[in-house]
Amino acid sequence: MRPRILLLAGALAIPELLAAQAANPPAVRPADIISGGVAAGLAVAPRLFGWGPDSAPCAPCSRADLPGFDRWVVHDPIPAWATASSIALLGLGAAVAVDLGRRERGAAYVVAAVQAGLWAGAATEVLKAAVGRTRPVLYTDGAAAAVGNAENLRSFPSGHTAVAFSLATTYWLARRDLTGRPGAAGWLGFVAAAGVGVMRVTAGKHFPSDVLGGALLGAASGVIVHAVRF
Repeated sequence: MRPRILLLAGALAIPELLAAQAANPPAVRPADIISGGVAAGLAVAPRLFGWGPDSAPCAPCSRADLPGFDRWVVHDPIPAWATASSIALLGLGAAVAVDLGRRERGAAYVVAAVQAGLWAGAATEVLKAAVGRTRPVLYTDGAAAAVGNAENLRSFPSGHTAVAFSLATTYWLARRDLTGRPGAAGWLGFVAAAGVGVMRVTAGKHFPSDVLGGALLGAASGVIVHAVRF
């Protein structure tokens, strides 16, 4: 998950956030700004300071070294699916911001969604640098051409999935708080987040275990931010 996706998702939420802020002040507290700033800083720190592996242990790597859970998905990358997953993530973020932003007291939950997404992204980037797992492309015939890209050494966990599930979790909790139940829309948020994860695997960008790790990380981020914020 590149930091610019996080920043773009946040930018898409700004109009709704400002409108809701005007109707229901104060949704943004100093602590929220500090929290978001720290998370954004952590998200870019690994790349800014060069943390993480800079060379692959193999190219191509042996599929036999992969657990069976992950081995079956190895295939050549499909860029169109990678693009679709980014669009789906941005669409999920925009939908959450629009639905929550139009509700009374909803601005605070939009802030929480942004915070949860930023913290999910930050934790993802730090873990990617620490774990240094090779992406599926390095197990294909295209490994020699892909080995020079340091991004291909940062597979676990899936950042797109982590942010998607942080948004879905925040949305589910917000609808429960604001309407008494999450409703069908609350559950559809998780369906959309799962769809993002499936797209990342289909694109050849991640293994299923990367997506599972990202989903757990994102859900935890949403729950923690909600517990602290509300």
